Amino acid sequence: MISQLLALAAFLTALVVCLGARPIGERFDVMAVPDNRRKRHAIPTPQVGGLAILSGLMVWMIGSLALSAPPADPLLISILLSAAGLGLVGFVDDQRDLSPPLRIMLLLTFMGIAFALDPHLISKTLNWYSFAETPISPWVYVPLMGLTTIGIVNSVNMADGQNGLVGSMFAIWSGCLILVSSGTMADVAAILLGLSLIFLLFNFTGKVFLGDCGSYGVTFALGLLVARAHVDHLVSLETVIVWFFIPVMDCLRLMIARPLQGRSIFQGGRDHFHHRLIDSMGMRWSAVLYIAVVASSSLIATLYPRFALLCVCGLCAFYFSFARLSEGEVEAAQEDATDTGKAMAGRVVSLGGHRERR
Repeated sequence: MISQLLALAAFLTALVVCLGARPIGERFDVMAVPDNRRKRHAIPTPQVGGLAILSGLMVWMIGSLALSAPPADPLLISILLSAAGLGLVGFVDDQRDLSPPLRIMLLLTFMGIAFALDPHLISKTLNWYSFAETPISPWVYVPLMGLTTIGIVNSVNMADGQNGLVGSMFAIWSGCLILVSSGTMADVAAILLGLSLIFLLFNFTGKVFLGDCGSYGVTFALGLLVARAHVDHLVSLETVIVWFFIPVMDCLRLMIARPLQGRSIFQGGRDHFHHRLIDSMGMRWSAVLYIAVVASSSLIATLYPRFALLCVCGLCAFYFSFARLSEGEVEAAQEDATDTGKAMAGRVVSLGGHRERR
């Protein structure tokens, strides 16, 4: 009964934040203002979705820790402090644009805090399904996790450019964690799933955006759960690769492509994978396809890890069939579509005039 009440309190907290998103966003200056290029939404929109999810998660965690018998679960404490801290970093970044080196330094700091609070997050092996376990020294694993954390958090942040995408991935990854885990890990994943769905109710309609608070803090919380699940042999490395494949691959592509174009990797642009999908099939169907591919591949790799490598091959084919388009090719396609539309409109007008004359 108490656990249900805590979950209800968490969900109500997120709901209240989403319902009061506009005054909160205006009060704390975290409004996404349209620029008619990358940010093409109609009106200034509050970026408090991450605040809604994290505040609900913190309510549930604090309540769970307060009511549980000692000793406290180190996983809960590490998520509570590090995810909340990194979420605060993202919230400040939404307000005043922190420099990339500072964000990376703070991200690594909170990762170190999480490992210090829960040393069980540090694995002694890389656990595969299709291959033998690979022993790994902590002196190698920790720096490797640092690079992985930087990559995943920034890749999810880059993917947050279309309503519903990142929130849906949060829900998908949380659901997959529920399928493979139990106890505290499954409880946290279930709360994150519910909170993500509440956020999506407002995000799909464009009333609330996630913001860096969410793309940093929530992604980091999920990353800690995934790391712990991997350490406990609950999920193979191939399956984890499938879960995060599209956002991470897109981040890697842009890290190579942008410097070749003389641009900073941190400079925004309409060269992300979701932009390629939008330009190819429109806003609605691009989101449906993106979410469906992530959901189906993640579910298959979770329930049937022997097929995870096949999922990776399928995801490669899907990703590069759209990401291979250059910005010039997309613009040319758009111009062709515009010219075709104008020609058809002119033909309709001409036919209409002909009918009137008859």
